[in-house]
Amino acid sequence: MPRRRDVVAEQLEALADDFEQLWKAATRDPAAEKRKERAWMLLTGVLGAASTMASRKLVAKLWPILTGESPPGTKAPSPPAAAPPRDRASSAKPS
Repeated sequence: MPRRRDVVAEQLEALADDFEQLWKAATRDPAAEKRKERAWMLLTGVLGAASTMASRKLVAKLWPILTGESPPGTKAPSPPAAAPPRDRASSAKPS
């Protein structure tokens, strides 16, 4: 049989948990917490994307210095576009 002291301690723990849950329910706004969570997710996403882009630019600048080659995955400069063909009728001299 449990001692009286243990029973009282158990009941006081349950009472403390109930008061804690009541305090949370009375002082916290679930909608505000959802907004904060969404803002946090947006901030972490933006910072993650920005840091990824910045690190790629930095590594692309460092790669030629370290290896002497152009960075892999970069597009080679395309040749200049050829001039459009001229119409033969307009280029022929009138006689």
